[in-house]
Amino acid sequence: MSNTYTQQISSSVSGVSTQGGHVVEQSKLKIAVLDNGKIPYDEAIKNVDRNLQNIIVETNNTLEKVKEEYQKRIDVQNCRSDLFWRVTGITTVMDGDDARNDITCTCTKLSPTYPRLGNSGAGSSTIGFSTAGLMWYTGGTGVGSTIAGITTIQMGDGDPLVSAGSDFDAYLEPDNLHGLLLYREPYSRDILDSFVATGVGTISAGINTLTLLTNNLRLGIKPGQIVTSSRTNTFASPQGTIVVGISSTTIDLSSYSDIISVGSTTISTVPVITLQDPAVNSVVAPDTNGDYTYFDFTVDPNTIGDRFSVSTDQNPYVPQTITLIDRDSHFGKGIKIKYINNGQGTATQEWNAFLEGLPDPNQNFDGKSDIVEVEHPKIGAGKIYYPVGFDQKPILFGGANASEGDVRIFQGQVGFAQVAYASLSACDDTALNAAISARNTAEAALSGSNSFPEKISLVNSIRTKRNEINIAIWAYRSQIGKAHDDVDSNNTFMNDLNSSPYADLMNTGVE
Repeated sequence: MSNTYTQQISSSVSGVSTQGGHVVEQSKLKIAVLDNGKIPYDEAIKNVDRNLQNIIVETNNTLEKVKEEYQKRIDVQNCRSDLFWRVTGITTVMDGDDARNDITCTCTKLSPTYPRLGNSGAGSSTIGFSTAGLMWYTGGTGVGSTIAGITTIQMGDGDPLVSAGSDFDAYLEPDNLHGLLLYREPYSRDILDSFVATGVGTISAGINTLTLLTNNLRLGIKPGQIVTSSRTNTFASPQGTIVVGISSTTIDLSSYSDIISVGSTTISTVPVITLQDPAVNSVVAPDTNGDYTYFDFTVDPNTIGDRFSVSTDQNPYVPQTITLIDRDSHFGKGIKIKYINNGQGTATQEWNAFLEGLPDPNQNFDGKSDIVEVEHPKIGAGKIYYPVGFDQKPILFGGANASEGDVRIFQGQVGFAQVAYASLSACDDTALNAAISARNTAEAALSGSNSFPEKISLVNSIRTKRNEINIAIWAYRSQIGKAHDDVDSNNTFMNDLNSSPYADLMNTGVE
C-alpha cells in the first residue's frame, strides 16, 4: 500500500525545518564575520569619543569652578546670602475699625525650582495672595489694607515653578552646560542589547504605577520587561523591577513644554505602567535641580531564546533614541554624535525621525486645536546654576539670622515698619573673576577651535561606514527571525495535519 496523502504532504514539507536550520547557521556565520570586521571601526570611534568627552568635561569643570567661587561668597566670605523671605500666606485681620494684612513668610533658599502654592497656603483670607508665581517679600511698611514690599516673580505655569528665565536669574544665574548627544537606532545596537523603550516619568514613593510623560502609546512595552530608573534610588533594587501591566490615563502635558511639544492641546493620553514593586523614593518632573528622570525598559534576558534573531516586522531605524554621553559605556556606540549647548534637560528620549515636520500621529486632533508637528526631542546637557545671591540676609524679629524653613509674620499696621533684612559687606571677587575668565577662555576655545568640530565630523564619518556593516548584520538577523517563523509555522501545520479527525477523508482513494 502506498503512502497516504497526509504522509506525502508531510514528506513534501519536512524539508522546511532542515532548510530553516541551514539558514540560521549560515546567517550566524555571516554575522560573526561582519561583527569581527567592525572591530577596527569600534576602537577608532571609542578613542575619538573619549577625547571629545574629555574636552567637554574639562570645559564644564570651568563652569563648576565659577559656581564654587560664587558659593564661597556665601559660605566663606559671608558677603552674600542665598536666602530670602517667600510669602506663603496673607491674612486680612480687623484691628478695630481698620483692616490690616498680616504677611506670613518662610525663609527660602534659592533653587532652580519652587513648589507652587495653592490658595490653601494663603491663610484664612486669600485676598492679595498670588498662586501665579513666587511672591518675594522685600520689606516695607503696610499702609492699611495695602500690601507693600511684595514682588511677584513669574516662573511659568507649571508645578513646580521654574526659576530659569525669570527675574530671579539675577540671583541664581543659569548657564548652559556642554555635552555630546548620542543617537542610536535598533540596527546599531549590539546583538546582546535588550533595549526596548525609554521615557521621562513620575512615580510616588510606595506606589507601583509609573506615569510616562509622552503621548506615544506605542512604545513596545510589555509585561515581563525590566524597568530601571536613571536615578539609582527610585526602586529598592538597583536592577529595577518588572512590568506587570500597561494602561493609560489623561493628564495635562503643557507644564512639560520644555521636553515635549503639545501645541494648544491641554489634555493628552499617556501610558501608565504597573510595576511588580513600588518605588521607594518619589520621582517628580522636574526635580529640585530642574532635571528630569527617565526610565529604560529592556527585555528580560532569561526570556530570550535566540539572541541573534529579530522579527521581520521590526523597523531597523525606529525608534531613534537620543541620550547624553555621560559614561564610558557610551563611547563607540550609535549612528552619530552631536555637540549640544542648549540648556535643555538631560533625560534620554526617543522618536521617529522620519516624521520630523509632519503632523504628530500621537496628538488627538479635534479640528479645534493646532496641528502639532513632530519635532526633534528636547534634550541637552542641562544647566548649572551660579548662586549669585543677595547683598542682604533675612533676619528674625530681634535681628537674629533667619535659617531656611524659619517662619515670620510681618504685620501690616499703619506706619509700622519691620526690618526684614540686614545688609552684608562687600565681597572680594578676585577669585571669582579669575574663575569667570578661565571659563570664558575655555568656552571660546571650544567654539573657536577647528579641531573639535573636525573630530566630530571624522568620528561620524567612521560611524557612517560602520552603519553599513550594522545594517547588513540586521538583514541576516532578520533572516534568522524569518527562518524561525517558517519553522514554527511548518510545525504548527504538521501538528494540525497529523492530528486532524478528517485524516480518513483526506486519504480517500489511497490503495
